[in-house]
Amino acid sequence: MKRLIAFGLICFAVVMASVWTAHAGIDRIDGPINTEGLQQAVRLDPPDPPPPWPEPEPPPPPTGLWGAPFAPADWTGCLEMSFYRQQWGLPYQFDQIGWRESNCRNEDGVRTSCCHGYWQLWTSLHLQDHRLVDKMHLCGVWSHHDLNSDTPIEKQRQACAARMLFDVVGYSAW
Repeated sequence: MKRLIAFGLICFAVVMASVWTAHAGIDRIDGPINTEGLQQAVRLDPPDPPPPWPEPEPPPPPTGLWGAPFAPADWTGCLEMSFYRQQWGLPYQFDQIGWRESNCRNEDGVRTSCCHGYWQLWTSLHLQDHRLVDKMHLCGVWSHHDLNSDTPIEKQRQACAARMLFDVVGYSAW
């Protein structure tokens, strides 16, 4: 163990001696540096400027149920209801039914004792029908709260649920 320590000290002394010798050969500068005659560097071959940042792409319009687009934001009333009717493939007569049943409105306050929305769907009854329950769930409808407000997704759900009902019972529900 003593030999190992002695060897380590000798190695340390040799390394320190070489460092000291190298350091001693460097001239030290005392005082300020003379800057006369120094000039700003000029690059003779400057690099090309970086390419401009690409314009960000506008975000895609929001989509709703099954990736279907929402009606334009400035459309309201019968125009908007007709958009969703056509989107879900309901016949033209549903524009007239929507006018009669809800005055083309799909809001929380548009309801009768049983029914809600554009086409006054009796959602609680439809969700008990074994022919309709799975189809209504495909539309995202689990209760009348899912298709009964003025948000675009709920207007889409209203039209989708009306389409499912129409496919099963035809016009007899209206």
